Amino acid sequence: MTLGNKIQEIRVARGMSQEQFGEMLNTTRQTVSKWELDQVIPDIRKIVAISKLFCIPTDELLLKVTTFENEGVRFACGVYRDKASEIVETEKIAIRYYFRDNAVLGAGLYEGNGDTKHLVSLCEKNCHDNSICYVYSFLNEKGERETVGNCEEYKRHIGERFDREQLGRMECLESFQVNHGEFRLHTVREAGIRKCLEEWRKGVEVSVSPDAFYVNLCTGRTEYIYSIKKADDNVYCGCSYNVPFELGLRSYGQFFRLRNYRDNSQDFCACRADFAYQMPQEIYGMDDIDMKEKCIWHCWFVKRYQEEEIVLDGCGGEEYVYGKNDCKYERFI
Repeated sequence: MTLGNKIQEIRVARGMSQEQFGEMLNTTRQTVSKWELDQVIPDIRKIVAISKLFCIPTDELLLKVTTFENEGVRFACGVYRDKASEIVETEKIAIRYYFRDNAVLGAGLYEGNGDTKHLVSLCEKNCHDNSICYVYSFLNEKGERETVGNCEEYKRHIGERFDREQLGRMECLESFQVNHGEFRLHTVREAGIRKCLEEWRKGVEVSVSPDAFYVNLCTGRTEYIYSIKKADDNVYCGCSYNVPFELGLRSYGQFFRLRNYRDNSQDFCACRADFAYQMPQEIYGMDDIDMKEKCIWHCWFVKRYQEEEIVLDGCGGEEYVYGKNDCKYERFI
């Protein structure tokens, strides 16, 4: 059990909301939520206050918690694959993409801390009837978890624990670590466009609300999208090899796509799962490579740049903007 779990247990046992709990400790509901999610550890004064207010010895509060067991030891993030699925895991999230029974394309997203993560979103497409079901959960303004979805049956899966034992049975394709701020990012002048695109893109972006669920995770060479828009039941989950080169960003193909945009008539909206596909040897340039019709590669070229911002020409006239100081849920080394 983590310290966050214990704090939540104390609060729930007393029938208090996060806001009420925070008021007693002269802090905000948002801070209490971060404590319980183990995103932030309360300082020693707050720990003492919790002990005094709720008559719990500090030893009981702090001993036998897993929060501090691996202090100073980095969590091993990685990308794992078997014949029918791919999983990318960081300190705070894990995303599983899979193809089951030759009929179901699916993706699930887990959130938590370290070894303990729980399902917060699930979406699946039945390839026989082209139906897509989804569900996701979020914290409302009161710090309470709400669930949104178009299939009641799927809601019962929310909260299921992520099975890390399965990773030991899969091939590890890539490993990386979280940058907790000790490794600074370079500017264009210091490192050049390719290096900056690589550094700035590494990490996780998260945006969750009652109307939409969006996660973008980039390891440096592989990009993972997990997106659901409630307004039109628009689901898009994908895995792509996208690698920077001196003039921009080059795609080496998308090997997983769960999509239901409009009527899926466009090629870029077709669903696919090819977990046997391997990215060709990385080349930082415009040399021709044989893609063997696995997918179509594409390049997004630099449109303009400054010391701390690079803008690429995107699809359909859009611009892809990457900034040195973009807000990240997690950054990677």
